[in-house]
Amino acid sequence: MKVIIDRFEENIAVVELDGEMLNAPRALFEGAREGDTVEITVLPRNVEPEISETPMNPDDSAPEDQGDESPAALFRKLRSKSKKRKR
Repeated sequence: MKVIIDRFEENIAVVELDGEMLNAPRALFEGAREGDTVEITVLPRNVEPEISETPMNPDDSAPEDQGDESPAALFRKLRSKSKKRKR
């Protein structure tokens, strides 16, 4: 899923996903600036992430198999888990 960073507010990044504005931890976007497009990949727990130093091409399409949930739903889950950890 791709999000566009709208702005930063203290430790929060306000991002746009599918036309919806969401708050996310700013730490997820270290090195990014307002206006940047960032690709977020949600992996199953048993899959090791593959780190790439290659910049993302804005014309790249998302993988066809996105699972049963929309990117917005997955991002909301991530945000919900982040809030629970802060308590």
